[in-house]
Amino acid sequence: MAESEKRLQFLLSLMEIRGVSKHELARIMGVSPQNIFTYFKRDDMKLSVAQEMAARLGYDLSYRLVKEEGGSRDVVLDIEGLVGKDGLRRLAFLRVAMSQYGIERKALAEQLELNYTGVNRWFKVDDIAISYLYKIAELYGLKVKIRASLQRENLPGDIDIS
Repeated sequence: MAESEKRLQFLLSLMEIRGVSKHELARIMGVSPQNIFTYFKRDDMKLSVAQEMAARLGYDLSYRLVKEEGGSRDVVLDIEGLVGKDGLRRLAFLRVAMSQYGIERKALAEQLELNYTGVNRWFKVDDIAISYLYKIAELYGLKVKIRASLQRENLPGDIDIS
């Protein structure tokens, strides 16, 4: 990832569209401004936190890991792995991408220099740091695509924000 690219730029874009400052976002989220400033300074947060922020701004987020070029592969999906007791799992998109691009958890853990248990934990808790999404994308020549869909209000359509 180039230094000028920001992983959390999509949230900054949503905040700008809504006219919400970092201080206002902290109030909306019920956290201290320092927490919000720290996320943006580190340019990282858990996917669940990003989704909650977007939701409080009136958006639902969806993610994909995609190849910009090349053919497609047949994908065999574990449907039970995609849907949990509360509906579609947060990391369903990552499970689909790993299946589609033939990414095995053990090999992924090795390439990220992580413990295999740590990678499995992402799926158990259904959450991941956004920085790891970008690392996975970079390792496998993929792009992280984020789409923000309006939850409510009569504003025009969806926004591709990455």
